Amino acid sequence: MRRIILKFTTFLLLAFVVFSAFPADSFAYVSVRGYTRSNGTYVAPYVRSNPNAFKFDNYSWTPSQGLYNKSYYAPTKNYSSDWYTPSYITDPDYYIGKSLYENGLSGISSYSVPKAVTPTYPSTYIPTYSGGSVGGTSGVSGVSGGSSNPSVSVPANAHLNYFGDDWICDKGYKENFSTKQCDKVIVPINAHLNYYGDGWLCDNGYKENYATQQCDYISVPTNAHLNYYGDGWYCDTGYKQVGNSCQQIAIPANAHLNEWASQGWSCDDGYKQSGASCERILFPANAHLNSWSSQGWSCDDGYKQIGTLCQQIIIPANAHLNSWSSQGWSCDDGYKQSGTYCEAIQVPANAHLNSWSSQGWYCDDGYKQVGNYCQQIQVPANAHLNSWSSQGWYCDDGYKQVGSYCEQIVVPSNAHLNSWSSQGWYCDTGYKQVGNSCQPE
Repeated sequence: MRRIILKFTTFLLLAFVVFSAFPADSFAYVSVRGYTRSNGTYVAPYVRSNPNAFKFDNYSWTPSQGLYNKSYYAPTKNYSSDWYTPSYITDPDYYIGKSLYENGLSGISSYSVPKAVTPTYPSTYIPTYSGGSVGGTSGVSGVSGGSSNPSVSVPANAHLNYFGDDWICDKGYKENFSTKQCDKVIVPINAHLNYYGDGWLCDNGYKENYATQQCDYISVPTNAHLNYYGDGWYCDTGYKQVGNSCQQIAIPANAHLNEWASQGWSCDDGYKQSGASCERILFPANAHLNSWSSQGWSCDDGYKQIGTLCQQIIIPANAHLNSWSSQGWSCDDGYKQSGTYCEAIQVPANAHLNSWSSQGWYCDDGYKQVGNYCQQIQVPANAHLNSWSSQGWYCDDGYKQVGSYCEQIVVPSNAHLNSWSSQGWYCDTGYKQVGNSCQPE
């Protein structure tokens, strides 16, 4: 609660600094200095709307409070135009009466300045606005005057929504969809209203009992603490849950706490778990510790595991170490493996090395493989090279393949070229193919 008060106080102080940067004529507000009440409670500095005849321009206004200050026509008041001007000092979203502001019933722009009055000004006077009369029989919805929108009937303990076309229950009340009323939220002991004010949550250290709709006390055992949400508990570090208690974790020699492990501990580096203890990892020559390995060690570079030993990798000429290879080595570029050796790749004319090819080479563009050679591709007229084609070429647009040639496609009337069609064309919309022509559907 103290944090909430401090945050709210910080907001008010910030608002005071921001508002002070603007002339008083632009934003009608009054800064109030901090003071101490008669009961000893300190009230931090804050800002409020300028004193005037209205209540609905205040931060905390609700329809049940009425529209006006009780003494708005008192002889001691100043009957200037400002006295009958609503003082929305910043963003109207801060006010419950925002719908009035938007509907022109209390907006400054729609206000008509009343004539000067004397201290004997009649109590029945109602300030008139171009958007309608405030009070009387056409005033604020939810109060004695009715609603600016006759179709909206606001029940008790509710107020108009942001748009002024429906209503919302006040904080501490919840809509009853059967009765279309606002029922008071009954907050049980050890609980508080939720963020929206239409329900409740158990206090820290209590948990909701769905059967009784009460908040049951959470009994935290020894060596435990409340969880983040305050509706349960966790064992302290070094303890694990056993039933409804927290039992100290017994850590064996050469081990350390680890809350992610099922037993609550893990073996130190150089040790591996054996039952409830940690035994030293023994690794052979030319090896090193490796926590990712099942045995806890891996062979050094240049060695491969044979049983429980690490044997040196024999690398043939024109090869290099490769830990991803089963034999531990791979042939250099320009060579391919042949048994335990690497032999030079014989690249034919019009070809180039390619490690992804089984023979180690590919034909250059414009050539295709024929046996162990690369033969030039003969591209017919009206065609172009295409490495994805089996013959190495495709016909140009407007032509189709006929044997080893490209023949021009004859497109009939009311049709258009289409490479996905076997004949190379499709009929236009509204036409259908009949033989080699397109006729209206």
